[in-house]
Amino acid sequence: MHIQFVENIKQKVGDYVFKRDLKYNDRTREVHNLHTAKSIGILYDATDLKDMMLVSEFANELFKTKKDVKALGFVNRNELTHHHMPMLQFDFFFLKDLNWYYKPQNYIIKNFLEKDYDILINLCTSNCVPVKYLAGGSKAKFKVGKYEEDLSIYDMMIDVKKDTLSALVTEVKHYLNLINKRNAS
Repeated sequence: MHIQFVENIKQKVGDYVFKRDLKYNDRTREVHNLHTAKSIGILYDATDLKDMMLVSEFANELFKTKKDVKALGFVNRNELTHHHMPMLQFDFFFLKDLNWYYKPQNYIIKNFLEKDYDILINLCTSNCVPVKYLAGGSKAKFKVGKYEEDLSIYDMMIDVKKDTLSALVTEVKHYLNLINKRNAS
């Protein structure tokens, strides 16, 4: 019971700091589709190997179209496994990279947040606080993520019928291809 109480306090402090920091995120908003975007950042939960492989396929698809793609995965563990080796387009952060109220902090995260991506895609299907911090703090021009009530960090939110990563990736691709090229930069 006591541990849950402490976790709730940490969560509330984290939410407060998150909402406060959102007010100071100065970014240029610009609509992009998969055709007009030159750089794409992807955030996701990399704890599960199956999910990691699915995101890897998606990122590689984008990379093959000559996009500058960077995927940053959160591993909900104390240590990285051999599956989580950083590569050219893939980096990871884990529990040790979070402060006491779950805000991610390290040089990889700092570099990711400072990059001015044309599109940022959050592929988390659950309420992943550390990834939400990054999505909110990103300087990306066009932010895409799963629909969440009372959350206004995205420029486009996707409400998926089936709450799976596969369904979310499919819908993200569909809608980012559907955006009218005249409305995109």
